[in-house]
Amino acid sequence: MATHLLWLKFLNKPAFMKDSKYRKAFTLVEMIIVTSIIALLMTIILPATQKVLLNSRKTKARTCMKEIAGAYCRYYQENGYIPDATSSVALAEALAKNGELNNANLFVFPGDSKAATVRRENIWPRDDDAEAWEIDINKRLSVCLIGNITSEVDAATTPIAFSRGLSEDGKWSSSEGVYGSDGGFIAFLDGQVRWYKDLSEDDGKLFKAGSNEKTSNINEAIPAEAKNLETLNTQY
Repeated sequence: MATHLLWLKFLNKPAFMKDSKYRKAFTLVEMIIVTSIIALLMTIILPATQKVLLNSRKTKARTCMKEIAGAYCRYYQENGYIPDATSSVALAEALAKNGELNNANLFVFPGDSKAATVRRENIWPRDDDAEAWEIDINKRLSVCLIGNITSEVDAATTPIAFSRGLSEDGKWSSSEGVYGSDGGFIAFLDGQVRWYKDLSEDDGKLFKAGSNEKTSNINEAIPAEAKNLETLNTQY
């Protein structure tokens, strides 16, 4: 009898309630809950994704710096000096010609929106119709180079290249730094590349040229005759 009544009750239901494709719609409260859950997941996932992307870019940049440092090492070992130059671009061309470093992409890090545009991969040979970089006053290389190292130095403590935006106080500029004020890479003449957050920590992360005295000023860590090409980085 009970089964018979339930069957009659089902037959008396409107047709749309019998069809499984007609279901109860979300209420406003349920929509708010779902939206809140999605928003919460986004706040968790996005920062993690951005961190992974940044770490990937840093890994590629470190690889670029190591290749640049390797070219410096070869040039210094073969010639006994690092040539003088008027800019990082000009020194990069010298390294491309004589230091077996001919890839322009090594000097422009992934994700660096303030860097120059690479127009062609090969730096050398250079001709008037095929510049390697397209550079204007607001576009520079991601790497700043040290030129004119002519004396015998401690290769392990002598910087030869660093991420753009490093100031004399040992901090990277929030506006000019490749990674803002988060830090940057420094390459040394022995081929090592290290990441630094702040060179002023622990009384200085670098050593003054020719001594064991610490310093945070990269200009004090290079030989007296050497030239920091950071300020000339927009020139050819």
